[in-house]
Amino acid sequence: MSANQAQRAAESLDAMDVATYLRTHPDFFVQQFELLEVIKIPHSCGDAVSLVAKQVEVLREKNRKLQVQLNEIVHIARDNDAVFRRIHDLTLVLLDARSIDDALASLRWILHEAFQAEYSTLRVFSPRSATGVADLFAVADSAELEPIRPILEAGVPVCGEPSPDKARCLFDRSAEDVSSYALIPLRHAGLKGFLAIGSRCAERFQTGMGNFFLAQMGEIVASRLAELLQREPFDNGD
Repeated sequence: MSANQAQRAAESLDAMDVATYLRTHPDFFVQQFELLEVIKIPHSCGDAVSLVAKQVEVLREKNRKLQVQLNEIVHIARDNDAVFRRIHDLTLVLLDARSIDDALASLRWILHEAFQAEYSTLRVFSPRSATGVADLFAVADSAELEPIRPILEAGVPVCGEPSPDKARCLFDRSAEDVSSYALIPLRHAGLKGFLAIGSRCAERFQTGMGNFFLAQMGEIVASRLAELLQREPFDNGD
């Protein structure tokens, strides 16, 4: 029976039909026990509320709250599972990379495809190599990084809506298109730098997001880049 058919059948019933059915099926509420949580049976107490009715209402309210909490837990679990899969995919594409160029291209691709980040910026302070990748290296104490320096010094990922100066610092000409961002300081396996990812969607990287996954992402990226940079010629600054 379709939902529309079921609704029409229910609307065609009257109180006498329901009463007749319950008389012929006295064990109905035994089989449909959950209905007792939602139906209301008045008591002949006048304007007063019976103790039993009050207890039942309290239990119903507790049940509603528990159901809301359960739904939230399930939602969080599903979100965490999705993030775990994305982190797994990111790890695989970085492990497949055989050069810095490959790693950066794979990183941009996975950030866009799995994390819905339209913009990304990665800068390395140290170690430096003679790799030909443009704009990969930056000077840690550069004045251009002043808007994000407190975040880099704290070493803890942040996310949310970027201020105009942070957006310009991280995303340059795309700054006005970035409505939410995540900034991940990179400090792992001897590598120092940062990874910034941005989205046009204001809800994509919210302030309330947990830092655990962002920190984990930073460790994976830094570890793989450090290994690949070791294969590149050393930059002695000449």
